[in-house]
Amino acid sequence: MQRQAHGRQHIRRVVIVGGGTAGWMTAAALSTVLRKDICEIELVESDAIGIVGVGEATIPAIHDFNRKVGLDEKDFMRHTNATFKLGIEFVDWAKIGDAYMHPFSHHGFNINGVSFHHYWLDQKRRGGKTQLGEYCMPFVAGKTGRFALPVTDPHSVLSTYSYAFHFDASLYSKYLRQVAEQRGVMRTEGRIVDVTLDKESGFIDSVELENGGTIAGDLFIDCSGFRALLLGKALGIDYESWQQWLPCDRAVAVPSQNPDKLDPYTRATALKAGWQWRIPLQHRTGNGHVYCSEYVSDDEAQLLLLDNIEREALAEPRIIRFTAGRRHRMWEKNSNAIGLTGGFN
Repeated sequence: MQRQAHGRQHIRRVVIVGGGTAGWMTAAALSTVLRKDICEIELVESDAIGIVGVGEATIPAIHDFNRKVGLDEKDFMRHTNATFKLGIEFVDWAKIGDAYMHPFSHHGFNINGVSFHHYWLDQKRRGGKTQLGEYCMPFVAGKTGRFALPVTDPHSVLSTYSYAFHFDASLYSKYLRQVAEQRGVMRTEGRIVDVTLDKESGFIDSVELENGGTIAGDLFIDCSGFRALLLGKALGIDYESWQQWLPCDRAVAVPSQNPDKLDPYTRATALKAGWQWRIPLQHRTGNGHVYCSEYVSDDEAQLLLLDNIEREALAEPRIIRFTAGRRHRMWEKNSNAIGLTGGFN
């Protein structure tokens, strides 16, 4: 392994520790931009270690990534059971019975240099009854259960918004694995039990597997999630808790049968010590309750969730424990963090 040559750092082998969404997104991205005859990419993961796998809702920036790695949208949607997403509806946050849609668009247009909402507020002051959302294309489409792809004609109202997706995170990982392996990424199955550091520089030399194997590299990308095997345990980068500002520290998740009509938006409903998500996919609806365990027990949180899902649960609820915050540094020596290794909020 050659770290320094003629004053420049040469990276010939990249090792990605951990699979899941973060690991395989990293592998797909790097295999798109790095020539495999110059730089090898190897991903190490263990089937015995589960993934969080509940990241089912995205924002429009997902298009940038999918385009960068060359995904065909229709093929991607088929492989991940994806649905379209026009925004996020927030229910009961201001007060019980209140609902607000945050669309991937704007409301109305500026008139004579004045922002549209000023005209709406003036209309409301004069007794107008229309909601602000009625002047927003994705709001109207979403609330009527409709969707159309945006167009490029700037004179059409169908050019005024963007969209994202709901998809099965586990299926997305598998899909990206196929893409990455077709482009030369090597996958090694195994549980990492030790990390070897260079005695002089403190850089990571290799990771040791439970089966006795050793995987060396020049650059190591830590996608091991909350365990943070490289950046946290091996290199000692502490985790900064944000719990004093973001007290929620648990989530309980459960899939359910789909309702008769799939809404093209995510719903987030405020509860007494947290909030509940509802994310419709092609084959099921993802549900979860994020809460603060100081105020709600795990059993009570599960009951609240099950009482508020629309159809029959398809599995037993699963508890996920976390601490909102971030790693003090995302890059240390020859390792950096992607995904939950770097932070969660």
